[in-house]
Amino acid sequence: MKESISATTLFQLVILFILLFTAIMCLTINNSNAFGVKDEIVNVIELSNGNYLDNGKLSSDILKTIEQATYRTTGKCDDDYKGYDKGGNEVNTGDKASICIKEVNVTKEMDKYINDLFPGKVATDDFLEGKYYQIIVFYQLDLPILNNSYNMSSKGETRIIYS
Repeated sequence: MKESISATTLFQLVILFILLFTAIMCLTINNSNAFGVKDEIVNVIELSNGNYLDNGKLSSDILKTIEQATYRTTGKCDDDYKGYDKGGNEVNTGDKASICIKEVNVTKEMDKYINDLFPGKVATDDFLEGKYYQIIVFYQLDLPILNNSYNMSSKGETRIIYS
């Protein structure tokens, strides 16, 4: 009874730490990939002044970004977001989407806010029309051996784009 920890127990601890390290590395790599895709999509939308659709599909620049980054993770969009698959086609609410995009009209929200504060006393509809876009991409923690997959999301926004 000199040794309180056997060689088998030490081996199991080493395997456990290797699995934890591998899981953390997988999460970090997937998060980095999703973050890069999200930032590139934000840049494309800002450079195109909010025109991210071509005939109801995502623009070719966004599709090229997805393809070059080998982005393949999917998730479910919130109700007020529009979801798109890897091919750029819009998906129904509740289906798995690769990217979720929400258009937020800043001007209408500002007019509503001012009317709520000062009903009928302040001129509204004087603002330049502006919108910004919220983008959600997904990444996952896929544990080796256990094959459990946990989906997480990364959100980003464009600057306000005035028309």
